[in-house]
Amino acid sequence: MKFITTRTLMAAAALAATGLSAKAQSSVQLFTLVDANVSHYSAGSKSGAGNVTSLNDGTTNGLNGSRWGIRTTEDLGGGLKAGVLLEGGFGVDTGAPGQGGRTFGRQGYISLSSSNLGELRMGRQYIFEDSVMGMTNPFGNALTLNPGTGVTNAGKALPLWLNAPRADNVVQVQSLVYSGFQAGLQVGAGEGTADRFHGVKLGYGQGAFNTALSYEWNRARSTGDSVNKSLTVAANYNFGSFKVLGGIQRNRDLVTTSGNGAFTGSNLTVTGDVTFAMDRTTGSTVGVEVPMGQWLFGANYTTVKYANAAGTSQTLGKAAAGARYGLSKNTFLYAAASVATGDLKDYISQKSVTQVGLRAAF
Repeated sequence: MKFITTRTLMAAAALAATGLSAKAQSSVQLFTLVDANVSHYSAGSKSGAGNVTSLNDGTTNGLNGSRWGIRTTEDLGGGLKAGVLLEGGFGVDTGAPGQGGRTFGRQGYISLSSSNLGELRMGRQYIFEDSVMGMTNPFGNALTLNPGTGVTNAGKALPLWLNAPRADNVVQVQSLVYSGFQAGLQVGAGEGTADRFHGVKLGYGQGAFNTALSYEWNRARSTGDSVNKSLTVAANYNFGSFKVLGGIQRNRDLVTTSGNGAFTGSNLTVTGDVTFAMDRTTGSTVGVEVPMGQWLFGANYTTVKYANAAGTSQTLGKAAAGARYGLSKNTFLYAAASVATGDLKDYISQKSVTQVGLRAAF
């Protein structure tokens, strides 16, 4: 009887320990990030705009857009983990919700990952192009150096490089890293109100060298044609004392009606010495990043050619430089400046931009 009691107590202790272990392997994290900057915009003489100084949330020329969120993970055993990420954006300059007022407009998905296979995600999430473009430029799609920051061309929004950067209703599958290679696939259902979105990504990284490409497109719900076809290729190499970065982007068959995916803008009209409706762009960027203690310096040059099938085209470029100073691992001061080049430089409201900002995360 004593033996049975001892075994029972030992079993109970083991179960209790297992329960405690399971709880220890599950987590819920509440996080927030706030980023604000003061920017001065000098307008081109033919843009129809005036010079402006404004306080911006980090979504405009900052290190990061302001946000708050909840992240959960649960270890299911056998190499399986479940996760949830709910992330809402807001403008710290006004306090208004971001992403059109969505509760979790930045991201909202559930995931299941395997240490042997890879990861499945379902929900609103970043498209692959955003991460690939982030490999092409200093600071990773930030400050005035961001190739994805659009411009105002004669009063209308115009993209530089395409950068949606999220899509709705996305099912994503991403592999593990095998010998430096990793692949991913995304499909976003149109659900009758938007075009179906597709994206593929292939990346490779070994040591100091990293490269990746993404290809994304919409299947038009009205015609079944493939539109908004976007190819982005990136590469960078870290020499230790500095890193060189670069990439190209090629976009074809651009339309404004897809509503979900690589291009979600509402304007394809280019106004310059000639005015025309463009349906394709070709861009490139090259830059350098230099760490010095708590400082990180960067500079790059980005260019794009807007064109249509008839051969009409106009160019726009941006030369930029910036610096980031780490007050801690989560809090940064930053500053940057850019100046436009090319055919359209006098037709945009952001011919030159200077900025200073502060970002903190908890």
